Amino acid sequence: MTLQIREATPADAMLLNALGYRIYRAHFEHLWESESELESFLASEYSLGELEQSLKEQAVCWYVAETDRPIGFAKVTYESSITDTNMSGMLLNKLYLDPADTRKGYGQVMFYTIKELARARGKDFVWLEVLEHNERAYNFYRKQGMTLIKSTYFKTASQQSVIRIMGALSSE
Repeated sequence: MTLQIREATPADAMLLNALGYRIYRAHFEHLWESESELESFLASEYSLGELEQSLKEQAVCWYVAETDRPIGFAKVTYESSITDTNMSGMLLNKLYLDPADTRKGYGQVMFYTIKELARARGKDFVWLEVLEHNERAYNFYRKQGMTLIKSTYFKTASQQSVIRIMGALSSE
């Protein structure tokens, strides 16, 4: 089935809300020790208010991935710096697919599209963050030419997770 990737509009806030909560939970709920912290995180990322605000930002863009139905999404920040480095470029904040639609080549198409968007905007560097526990995503991005830049931490009141920061030239 053909994958279509389109820029999200403010009218997609409810769709992104539903996809975000459902897909994030499916992939990462097991990593959270505290249900209340998970709920707080989800609200900070995917509540209607947050999405409506994010969809208005000039420096941020959301994309919806669809076949015969919406199956995933991506979010990019056009210019973002990596903390404690002199590196900056386009940040791929999120690239998520419904678990039923992984391993079908859609992630690769989405990632290639993101790199094309970076080049079209004159960005020669793309970077992202991957949870250390997400080996599948880490290996996927390595296969796409991304390299490990550094590791950092994501901390909540009850837990700490290692985040791997990866990057690549958009032309690679």
